[in-house]
Amino acid sequence: MKSTKLYISLCLALFMALGLAEITNAQDEARAEAVELYNEAQELATNNQFSDAISIYREALSISREHAGLNDITDLIEERLPRVYASRAINEFRTFQNDRNISTLTNTIEYFKTARTAADEFGDAQVAQQATNNIPQLYFQRGVLNFRAENFDAAMADLDEAIELNPNYAAAFYQKGIVQKQIDPEDLEAFQYWYDRAIEIAENVNDTRTLNAARNGMRDELIFRAVTIAEQRQFNRAIELLNKVENYDPASYEAHFRLSEIHNERGNWSSAESAARRSLELHTGGTADKAKMYFELGTALKGQGRVEEACSAFENARFGSFTDPANHELQFELRCEGHTPR
Repeated sequence: MKSTKLYISLCLALFMALGLAEITNAQDEARAEAVELYNEAQELATNNQFSDAISIYREALSISREHAGLNDITDLIEERLPRVYASRAINEFRTFQNDRNISTLTNTIEYFKTARTAADEFGDAQVAQQATNNIPQLYFQRGVLNFRAENFDAAMADLDEAIELNPNYAAAFYQKGIVQKQIDPEDLEAFQYWYDRAIEIAENVNDTRTLNAARNGMRDELIFRAVTIAEQRQFNRAIELLNKVENYDPASYEAHFRLSEIHNERGNWSSAESAARRSLELHTGGTADKAKMYFELGTALKGQGRVEEACSAFENARFGSFTDPANHELQFELRCEGHTPR
């Protein structure tokens, strides 16, 4: 009886030893395969073959996760993979910088999205943050490219994506204003809304570049439109637009100069004088640059019968293209004393 029990124990021990040996051999084989795949993936990544490298890394990871004894390899791959995803995205962006192709930029966006997914999967906060920061900027760039290609709806969609991902993206709001102006140039209020939003956000986030671009852009647009409709003798609307310039550039001498032109055209001499004097106060250039403003001032003063002051203003207007008109006023209209034509 004892010999039978001893035999059974010996058999069990033998089977256990053989089983452990088989497990050890299997782990060794798995380790060798995983290491070989890891090294292959490393070489592919070094050669910028990132998509192939990711596929091989994933294959090695699947093997290492199946064997408890290969945790060291699992940890190594899980640490490495998010960075390879990020490298693929960065490499594609560099390609885009060379070819400026929308399809390349689209690939870049998708690669950064998958990099963020991989970073979340493996807990890489740095790669996740990098992707999160870059994706809105990439949508913005694609929006600009679509705008230049006159794909206005696609441009708006890209800019909306950028804003959804980053509600404080002032430049994206400003670019929406530019696109909207191309979509419907006559609808001033439509694109002015986006300029105003850009200004509001730029002020909040201290984006000086966008703030200045939006303010100056709206200023120039209002002045251009005012001049255009003033030529059509829509004076009230022109004055309304020029008065709005103050909201964007309080130091705009051009707006006040254009107001003086309109008021002189309408015979509102006092208002014309005030606007002309204000434009002269705001202008920082030399006397020659101010010739047009002095001419409007002279016209306003002449209209009020203030001849001596008008003569002085027209004297200051005698530069460039205003020389002959000013001389005519001095010599034949006002007959200013002491006037010597130039």
